[in-house]
Amino acid sequence: MRCITILQTLIRSKVARLSKEHYDSGEPITDDSASLHKFCYKLEYLLQFDQKERTTFLGSRKDYWDYFCDCLAKIKGANDGIRFVKAIPELKTSLGKGRAFIRYCLVHQRLADTLQQCLMNYKTTCEWYYERSPFLKSHLNIDIINHLYELNEVQFDVASRGHDLDSDWPTFARKTLGSAISPAHAWKPPSRCSSVNSLVSSYSQQAQEFLPGQDFGSNLLGDLGELGELSCSASEDLRIELDQSELRQQELQEKIRQLTSEAGDLRAVVKDLQEQLLDKGPNQEKEEEQQEAEEERIECKRESEDWARLAERLAQELKLQEKKLKEMEGKLDSCRVSADKERTTAMQQADELQMTINRLQGALSLKEREMGNLRTQLQDVQRALEAKESQLEEHRKRIEEELQHNSVLEEQLNGKMTELSTVTQKIRQLENLNQRLTAESQCFQTQAKKLEEYKNQCTSLMEINGKLIQTVKRNEESGKELVQAKNTLEKELITTQASERQLRTRLELAGLTVENQNLEECMQNGQMNSEETEIEQLGKKSISRLEELNESAAVPQENKTTTSRLLREASESSRTNNGESTSRLALAEAQLELNMKEVSRLQEEVTELRAQLLVSSEERMKMQTLQEVTEASREDLRAQTDQLKSQVEELNRRHVEELLHCREREDALVKERDMEAQVRMEIQTNLTEMREEHHELKKQNSTLALVNGEAHEALHRATTETAELGVHVCMLTGQNEEAQLRWEELSTKLQELQMEAQEEVETLSDTMEALRKDNARLQEQLKQTDGLPEAMQKLQERLEQVEEEAKSVQEIRQREVDTMRSQLSDEAAHHQNQVQVIKVKILIDSANRDYSQMIEKKNALIGVSESIINQKEEQIKSLRVDLTRAEEELALAKQSCNELGVNLSRSVMEKQAIELKMSAELDDLYRTKKNLEERLIELIRDKDALWQKSDALEFEQKQRAEEQTDRDVTYCLSCRNHFSWMLRKHSCRFCGRPFCYYCLSHDASVHQGSGSVRCCKDCFSQRRPGHADLGSPARSAHSPISSPTRTSTPGVPGALKSPRPDDTAYDIITEEEVTCVHDSDSLYYTTVLPSETQHSSDITSTEDSDELIGSVQDAEICLLKSGEMMLSVPFSVEDMIQFGDKSRELFIRSSCYSVILITAAHPGPTISWVFSSEPKSIAFSVVYRENPDTPLEQTKVLIPLTRCNSHKETIQGQLKVRNPGEYTLIFDNSFSRFLSKKVQYKLNIEKPEVCNGSDCSS
Repeated sequence: MRCITILQTLIRSKVARLSKEHYDSGEPITDDSASLHKFCYKLEYLLQFDQKERTTFLGSRKDYWDYFCDCLAKIKGANDGIRFVKAIPELKTSLGKGRAFIRYCLVHQRLADTLQQCLMNYKTTCEWYYERSPFLKSHLNIDIINHLYELNEVQFDVASRGHDLDSDWPTFARKTLGSAISPAHAWKPPSRCSSVNSLVSSYSQQAQEFLPGQDFGSNLLGDLGELGELSCSASEDLRIELDQSELRQQELQEKIRQLTSEAGDLRAVVKDLQEQLLDKGPNQEKEEEQQEAEEERIECKRESEDWARLAERLAQELKLQEKKLKEMEGKLDSCRVSADKERTTAMQQADELQMTINRLQGALSLKEREMGNLRTQLQDVQRALEAKESQLEEHRKRIEEELQHNSVLEEQLNGKMTELSTVTQKIRQLENLNQRLTAESQCFQTQAKKLEEYKNQCTSLMEINGKLIQTVKRNEESGKELVQAKNTLEKELITTQASERQLRTRLELAGLTVENQNLEECMQNGQMNSEETEIEQLGKKSISRLEELNESAAVPQENKTTTSRLLREASESSRTNNGESTSRLALAEAQLELNMKEVSRLQEEVTELRAQLLVSSEERMKMQTLQEVTEASREDLRAQTDQLKSQVEELNRRHVEELLHCREREDALVKERDMEAQVRMEIQTNLTEMREEHHELKKQNSTLALVNGEAHEALHRATTETAELGVHVCMLTGQNEEAQLRWEELSTKLQELQMEAQEEVETLSDTMEALRKDNARLQEQLKQTDGLPEAMQKLQERLEQVEEEAKSVQEIRQREVDTMRSQLSDEAAHHQNQVQVIKVKILIDSANRDYSQMIEKKNALIGVSESIINQKEEQIKSLRVDLTRAEEELALAKQSCNELGVNLSRSVMEKQAIELKMSAELDDLYRTKKNLEERLIELIRDKDALWQKSDALEFEQKQRAEEQTDRDVTYCLSCRNHFSWMLRKHSCRFCGRPFCYYCLSHDASVHQGSGSVRCCKDCFSQRRPGHADLGSPARSAHSPISSPTRTSTPGVPGALKSPRPDDTAYDIITEEEVTCVHDSDSLYYTTVLPSETQHSSDITSTEDSDELIGSVQDAEICLLKSGEMMLSVPFSVEDMIQFGDKSRELFIRSSCYSVILITAAHPGPTISWVFSSEPKSIAFSVVYRENPDTPLEQTKVLIPLTRCNSHKETIQGQLKVRNPGEYTLIFDNSFSRFLSKKVQYKLNIEKPEVCNGSDCSS
């Protein structure tokens, strides 16, 4: 509350300062005023204080501008500012529009009024603000509005445009030379004439002023004059409708401009997206996207042409309406003339018309029938109107439901787009994971193969190890047996030695030398034989065991050969010497120890291999689990892609159904329009039939006048005959009796006539009351209906005709009564004369007395009838007063009908605008659907490309797996030197084979323009320029650098003719290849440079330009052939010399191009140009022709069509005239469907300096 009071005091002080500043200076307050800045900030803070947060469908925040729109959009006169602010295209945000509206209210001195009107709408104020807001407290509202009313006496001079109100309030006033504010940024004067509602109200006021005053006099002239007055009112209504149609046309043009600006923004967005897609995709995809962009551009162009046709059609319809209005005015003039003529003829016929009562009754019965028919028609029209109203309400409900449905669809689309983006990111991540997993799975497969090989080797080693263990056990057993044999032999040797000693002692003692020698020989032979047999047995056993070891491939062959050799030597040496057996036994023991050591080493290796086997089995289990996880993720991805496809298909189906519904609604609307046209035609036919009936009634009146004349003649003859009969005195008695009888008959007739007159008066009063009731009922029905002014005019004409006929009937009856009185008076006088003659001749006084009494009675009856007639005349006067009131009520009903018609037209316009918005939103949805389909196709293509890449990687990995054997080589494949720490191993970057540093000394580039890598001699010879590069794709066919600047430099003919690689061959696209892709739109030609570089180059028009690619030339030639040229500005070289430094303007409409023709009669001069464009970029090209008569197919393109950022920087260039002819500078805006461009250009020419002979010689 304290904050609110502070705000209130601040606003009060700021208002006081502003009023004081205006009073002191006497000048209007501008944007330079600091107190205005503070006031605007405080007022904006007050409007935003405790405001509820509300957002649009797209998520943007609503501000107090939307609160003003909700409160003032439906109030006449108050929505002028809202319309004005909505017409400013510079304002994008809700905050900027609110600031512009506050400035508009300050300039027009309407701030307090508008805020008061907003606060009077308490319901919307409660919807926009919380309870703490000062706008929901009455005493604070009154105080704030009272202070703001003080600003109505202060004049403000602030610019409507030229400031960025979206960012902040302006802090300075825009000033130009000569005037304070430019007319483009000036407000209109503070009046409401510019708004559509004020125009309509002024026209309605003029129409009310020009409507004639209805003079309901008692005479027939005033009644007949109403036809002319009604025709004048109809012409004024037609003029009002014409003005309203012009205003509708202006609103349609404004809507078309807004749509063109929105379409331009959409096209800019589409172009940005196309550029992004072009930057991401390869060259072929770029070409496809460029084609799609061209197709979209063509579609945009077609749509712009359709809009132009629609505008032309509207203009034609307006012209036709103007022609129809002129024809109607002519018809009205002719109707006025005919009405005047009819008035004069009616005045002439009014004196002659004396219709009989029966015919009048028949006419009245006919009129009553016609009134009944009109009532039935009115009831039918009311029913049709009610049906149309119900249809309109249903249509509005449908449109609202469709809008809600479209909003829901937009939200769903946004959600689907976000889901698509997230899903695409997930797909990319999962594809990367898939690639990694495939690579890891391949590695694991190779490792599994290696593990299987290791397993096989381990099993073989285990078998060999078992055999070795068995052989070792056998060797141990043989060794033990050998040790035992050795021990036995040693024991035997000891015993033999002991026996020898005993024998020697005995021989020495006995002297038996011969026996001793024999015994020694026997002993030696026996020992030798036993040793030989034992050694042979041991050798055979060892040889058999060594053969078993040889079969199991566990013991090296060298050991076998050494052991066999040793055994053989041992056997041979044992045969030769007995003393060497001990040494051989020692060698055998050493060999056994070596075998034992090898067996222990093999056992250790077996344990290590078993540990490796366990590790590899665990890794294999891990790989299997990873593979199962990757397969599950793949299945999830496939399910998600299937769901996305189904969702996209459902969206497409829904869009198709919505389009079909919209088409059905359009057909229903067309049928309704046709029904309305049929109803109008039926009304026109009824009008013509009524006019024909009017003419027939006129003819009947003329025939009745002739009959009346014949009756007058018959009456004259009867009077002459009665005069002749009066001569005869003889027959007076008979005539008297006849006269008495006649008098009685006349009296009865008079009484009958009086009774009939009374009955007719009563019937007339009844009919008038019925007409009043019908009139009241018709008025109520007209109030209920939306408006049928033509039917009301017809009914009014019918009512006027009925009233005229009733008046004529009354006058005729009065005249007939007068004639009857005159006839009665004449007859009474005649009878009195006859009575006097009878008195003279017959002297019958009694008869005279009776006659006098009868005459007095007749006179009394005539007085009574006259009094009755006077009463009836007073009743007729009162009926006329009632008729005037009814006609006034009819006029009011007409006004209400007109207002209802205006409201109906507004509702029709709003419905058309809603339909246009719906069609635009449907087009946007269709475009987004198309973009989504294209994006899906691109994703499928990318997926296909990734699969191809993965297949290529698998193939390459297989090749690398096959080449592993070459890479495991430990020597150079070229010089055959073994690798060591001095001679390092290096691998070729192309084939991957191992080479030494000296053999890997060649450098070759992977792709054109990329860095060089080291390779072997074979790869270098394959990648020389003479050989075809199968690894890099031929990009020269797709390169967009085919500009005329290459005519001066030598070209590369082989680049354009390089064959495409075979699609079946696998080619891995590297990052270097991706970076080599050039965007054709980003090329800047050397002849068209920005002003910052300040360089220029000569553009030659020699025969080298014939070598340009035909596809580039076709664009300019097609533009010159089929494009729409707006301006063609011809210049000669002499005209350009006189230009000076002045800049000229060239206006280019949307979807058109303009041309500057420069004719050069002599070669040599240099033409230079500098240009810039507003508000967006423009395409530029230069074309050469020898003569203006040469066909367009023979034109030479010097500079192809290039999109220049001339709205950001000035573009300049020059060319040298080599050949005389016509040089055409083309400024193309055909790519822009809605935006027109303005080009500021300067042309300059430099002639070559001609040197004299002395200068040339020196």
